[in-house]
Amino acid sequence: MLPLTTKDLRQLFYGRNVAELGLPDVDNVDWGVLDYFGWIHPSGQLGFVAVPLDDGLRGLRLRRISNPNSRPRTRMCSWCHHVYRHRGTALFTTSVVGSDGRRSIGNHVCSHLDCSLRIRNLTSDPSTYLPESMHIDYKVRRLQNSLTMFLSRANALS
Repeated sequence: MLPLTTKDLRQLFYGRNVAELGLPDVDNVDWGVLDYFGWIHPSGQLGFVAVPLDDGLRGLRLRRISNPNSRPRTRMCSWCHHVYRHRGTALFTTSVVGSDGRRSIGNHVCSHLDCSLRIRNLTSDPSTYLPESMHIDYKVRRLQNSLTMFLSRANALS
């Protein structure tokens, strides 16, 4: 992924200020290992994703829904297929306009939006419950396809 600046991200999310976006320090990001740039707002309730596509950069504002009172269960991230034993995923939803009466869609995704690091085994907290032995290029393509499908369902590609 090509490096992004704070200005790029503000423009992508309609000129919102840095405090409203809760942007992390983008100067210390290793852009070479990312397939998308995702971060969680300090409030913990919002997530933001910047996805590079052939025709430009797309952004998506997500609402993170976590249910700490629910029974811990094994879940798999819908984007990177990392399997967690307990509470490693969160339900991320986004508003959808004009989609057969639905108002939002969602997926269970890695709760820190760090799928790119997970498929490359660059983070091990927590380790996967069911490790995969497939080649990294296949995992990257699968992640990119999952992101593109989610953007398409959210009407964020037009």
